[in-house]
Amino acid sequence: MQHSPSIATSRTRHTRILALASGKGGTGKTTVAVNLALALNRAGYTVCLLDADFGLSNAEVHLGLPSPANTLENVLFDSLPLEECLVPVRPGFDLLSGSNGVARMAELDVANRKRLVAEFSALSGYDFLILDNSPGISAQVVSLCLATREIILVVNPEASALVDAYALIKVLKENGLWWPPLILVNRCESGVQARQVFTRFQETVEQFLGLKPLFLGAIPQDDAARKISALGKPFVTLRDDLPASQAIMSIAKVLAERLNKDWAKNKPSEFFENVVVRMKQRPDFGLSQIAANSSAPTDDTTQPDVYMELVAVLDKASRLCEKLLENPAYSFVRDRFGLVRLALDNFLLPLDRLRKPRGTMKPRILVLSNHEQMRTMLREIVAEVGYEGEAFAPGHGDFLKFRDTCNLILVSCDRPEALIRSCLLQIPEVPLVLLTGFGSSSLEREFRHRTVAVVPRPFHVNELRDILQSALR
Repeated sequence: MQHSPSIATSRTRHTRILALASGKGGTGKTTVAVNLALALNRAGYTVCLLDADFGLSNAEVHLGLPSPANTLENVLFDSLPLEECLVPVRPGFDLLSGSNGVARMAELDVANRKRLVAEFSALSGYDFLILDNSPGISAQVVSLCLATREIILVVNPEASALVDAYALIKVLKENGLWWPPLILVNRCESGVQARQVFTRFQETVEQFLGLKPLFLGAIPQDDAARKISALGKPFVTLRDDLPASQAIMSIAKVLAERLNKDWAKNKPSEFFENVVVRMKQRPDFGLSQIAANSSAPTDDTTQPDVYMELVAVLDKASRLCEKLLENPAYSFVRDRFGLVRLALDNFLLPLDRLRKPRGTMKPRILVLSNHEQMRTMLREIVAEVGYEGEAFAPGHGDFLKFRDTCNLILVSCDRPEALIRSCLLQIPEVPLVLLTGFGSSSLEREFRHRTVAVVPRPFHVNELRDILQSALR
């Protein structure tokens, strides 16, 4: 059903394209997308919300609407006009359900791609096109995000959400991201906490990835808004007096007032053609780099390096398995952690390199990192697992007092490595979990005899939890 934008404008128009994404599910991204679209519409702008979550398209549920009869998939493969898939929400606000259509864009041939471009010209009349992406990392998410200059990353204050958001930014950068993403902190306890979370996250991203994310705003934890959302209704229209509603409307105002010279060039038809081209090229999730690292030569030429041979074999197996997967999300992390689990189960644990917890005391893990933000994040993850965590900057603090009581050392292999090396040599019998950086680390080779797991950054927090639990069980 077609629902033309009702707000007439005499000015020259262009369409702002906002891509909302999150490193993991459960951050409230879809709730934010729906209410942000309504807030912009109430401010006088025409909006089209594209539900691009191919795994669980449910924006209509948050809007209190029935499942749409027609979706983007019908446009792509059934030759249905795009206008017939637009679902009117209110004057000047339409919903377009992506279903599996976005994920299948890469299947289009040249003729159908040209037809797609023509169909999407129908979206040029909107002031804003808002994309609600699938959570996590996939070829679809990466392609949709990189095809626009406005990426809004929805995060929560928890360490897991921040780590996964970092992983998403890293993959985006490896595939061409050079402009700063916008960070929206959702479900924060206060504005102060939101700023603290953002500052720590921004510093980490800038230091390790060379990008400087920008703060878009924060939405407070609001029980009343949460209850309204649970009923399948948007809180910004039902209760605009709620703290969450006020925050959403403030963010909408900030977005409306932001200026960017590239916006005048935005055309939905060209945007989606760019998405198709990117998906056909299959974004890189780091597999090639891991494989290259796996086959690197070692200094020991007298004996075969069993560990590196195992890495190479498992990397090859991972690449074969990936061909069987429709969605390669997180494959760049999965393959390496598969290696870690196999290594732990088959030949690292039998060597009894791990010291068992003494008595009924919680296992203690020492965290070593040159960077305060990383130390804080890793200590939080250790605490979430239920272990005692002590964090130190190499060369600072009396970490030797835990020499006889710690069970594991979690090491972030960031430079300068000399200070870290000195610390590890002072506690020679304690096993290590190494978080490698974005280049080679001499620590991995030097302390291989006592290393139980090598985890490449960006890591997935759930996988790191599993490794820590397996190592000390």
